[in-house]
Amino acid sequence: MKGMKDRCLSCKFFRLLDAGSGVCRVEKMDVADYPVKQTDEQCSRWRDCGQQYFIRIGWIKAQKAEEAK
Repeated sequence: MKGMKDRCLSCKFFRLLDAGSGVCRVEKMDVADYPVKQTDEQCSRWRDCGQQYFIRIGWIKAQKAEEAK
């Protein structure tokens, strides 16, 4: 997709925790054991998440706008 990079933020296995980080769920394990990653990190197991990328970008923008208030 145009504008997407092979980064955690656009990966199928990534789940956001806050505006700057999230967890990598490439391997199924206990929720507490998922490794924390920054949104701009990259790994060899990256898979395109499609439209979810743009939803995440919108959520991050909304979080930052709320913090600025």
